Amino acid sequence: MKTKRLFSGMGLVVVAGIVLVSTVLFDRLFTNTRIDLTENNLYTLSEGSRNVVASLERPVDLFFFFSKTATKDALAWRNYAKQVRELLVEFELASEGNVRLHVIDPEPFSEEEDQAAEYGLEAVNLAAGADPVYFGMAVVSGDGGGGTQSKEVVPFFQPDRQELLEYDIARMMYQASRVKKPKVGLISNLEINGGFDMMSQTPKEPWFVMKQLGQLFEISELRDDVQEIDADIDLLVVVHPKDLPLTTLFAIDQFVLRGGRLLVFVDPFSERDPMGAQQPGADLSSTLPRLFDAWGVRFDTTQFIGDYQLALQVSSGQGQAPFKHLAILQLTDANHGEKDITTGQLESLNFSSAGYLMPAEGAATTFKPLLLSSESAMPLSVAKIATGKNPKDLAKGFNPTGEQYVLAARISGAVKSAFPDGVPVDEGGGETEAADKEELNKDASNKEYLTESVNDIQVMIVADSDLLTDRLWTRVQAYFGQSIAQPFADNGSFFVNSVDALSGSSDLISIRSRGRFIRPFTVVQDMRYQAEAAFREKEEQLQQQLVAAEQKLVALQNQRDDSGNMLTLSPEQEAELIKFQDQKLAIRKQLREVQHQLNQDIDNLDMWLKVINIALVPALLTFFAIGIAMYRRRSISI
Repeated sequence: MKTKRLFSGMGLVVVAGIVLVSTVLFDRLFTNTRIDLTENNLYTLSEGSRNVVASLERPVDLFFFFSKTATKDALAWRNYAKQVRELLVEFELASEGNVRLHVIDPEPFSEEEDQAAEYGLEAVNLAAGADPVYFGMAVVSGDGGGGTQSKEVVPFFQPDRQELLEYDIARMMYQASRVKKPKVGLISNLEINGGFDMMSQTPKEPWFVMKQLGQLFEISELRDDVQEIDADIDLLVVVHPKDLPLTTLFAIDQFVLRGGRLLVFVDPFSERDPMGAQQPGADLSSTLPRLFDAWGVRFDTTQFIGDYQLALQVSSGQGQAPFKHLAILQLTDANHGEKDITTGQLESLNFSSAGYLMPAEGAATTFKPLLLSSESAMPLSVAKIATGKNPKDLAKGFNPTGEQYVLAARISGAVKSAFPDGVPVDEGGGETEAADKEELNKDASNKEYLTESVNDIQVMIVADSDLLTDRLWTRVQAYFGQSIAQPFADNGSFFVNSVDALSGSSDLISIRSRGRFIRPFTVVQDMRYQAEAAFREKEEQLQQQLVAAEQKLVALQNQRDDSGNMLTLSPEQEAELIKFQDQKLAIRKQLREVQHQLNQDIDNLDMWLKVINIALVPALLTFFAIGIAMYRRRSISI
């Protein structure tokens, strides 16, 4: 019997050794194997991210700094840092050697802390008197020789960008790996990039959105009669395209068909159109009708959106009360359409006399709404905001349709050319006809023109150009010779986000927003909301009864006799007073009981969860272990 026990003990040691060795071997052999069991696949890279890191122009180094020692008591930050690090590991594994991850704990007064500060990371004090915490990343590409090194930095990972974490990291690697800045082409009938004031003989400053854009991208301003758009332009931005020649429309058409990205701002009523000051009553609208038809988009230049819910309060003059200007709208995050990286973190956007977009019936393209009006909106005639009109009159006869109107949308999909017959001939004065192909080839240097898109097009359309003007989103002040902007809306961020997203690769655009890493107990939340709703209803009833009782008490106590100021009550009144006092105490007791019952169901659920986790699961494991032991003992005895 002792021999059997000895061999039984040795068997356990052997089994433990086999488990240990197999665990080590499995960890070594299957390093790249991952199983993501989260509902939203939080730890699984999207296909777009995998393609981005696998096709980087240059290898990149990720220097991830996190003060692990200084955050030993900050569990939430440590958990978030762990999730960021694990996502970075996924990028490294998917990069086929293009990404190298370096995880660094910058302890105080160390070389690593100096390195973090050199990269531009921020040190944040999470608690008073505690050591500063670093939680950021630098993405570095190139050896730095000859000024070729590129660097992108996250000074400090913000929890409010958690859903955009995958996109932010992929974008930084993509931007850092590029040898040169993305090139943005600009076509505009407005002086958005500056101009010259003939009256004062002085240059005009560019709009501040262009100053922001110039810090991140190389801007190439194109004439509005350009006949060909260079292939090295990553993104074409078209602002207020008014009466563009057909040859220019053809150039835009071909640019989009061959895979170029387009960001266009059209407008039913442009407040900065120079014709507005020169010719009162002139048409101040802009659109790309022929191209929109080919892309399956409808845009009415004769109407703008009035919205009573989103209308901003404006001053009507000194001594007069402000009023809601139905044409000037302030959109919040509640007016975002489908989730998109261009609008995900924006809090407010100001529009003025914006139009609306609609998908054409039977369109083959995908129409993705990005920004929407409220349901308290309706289309209004542009004639109502013409020069000299009183904006207060917009409210007369205003009757919301109950629909939400699309103010900005993303268009994608395969399309046909808007010019199936080739290069158009501009005959002047409006309508033109397509050139005969034989005549075309004589002057076109035997170039081939596309009749359909090579891949799915990527076009973003915004039905307002005024949102880019300084007055709607920022106050620009001169400070020691420099222009300092103080934004009060996110219009500039929306513009830069849109250019940033569209100037990247198609894979970068396709990267999804991630779900939240923090997963709340939705059942408990629903129970709490239901309990609070029931509590509020009962509380309101009891409060009304309590107020009524107190009013009756006050009325009784205010009764006085005719001979003096002292309160004198009859026996019946004294009995009634005692009754209301008792009723008041009873109502207050019921209020306390309702408040006490608010979390009763939640407490019961919590108790059962504790029973299951603390008692039931261990009990089941214990019974399972006892069953195995009994089975083994029976086998040994046999």
